[in-house]
Amino acid sequence: MRCPRCRQLMVVDHFTDMQLGGGPLWLRAWRCVSCGEVIEPGIAPQRLAQRSRMTRLIERLTRRSPRISESVPLGV
Repeated sequence: MRCPRCRQLMVVDHFTDMQLGGGPLWLRAWRCVSCGEVIEPGIAPQRLAQRSRMTRLIERLTRRSPRISESVPLGV
């Protein structure tokens, strides 16, 4: 698998989640050997959803709008 951030090699690694409070929870995730990016099954869908929201926002903001130097009819 290739890292989505730097396109280098990712390996399976084991991590401990200490936030749950009921003792440590071990989980397996992909870790990039170059940049340290971690992708686990719970993170991947959230990142895809966030990326699609950002893409829509960027498309909306970069639509062609009239420039100040162009004439805009004012209906007069």
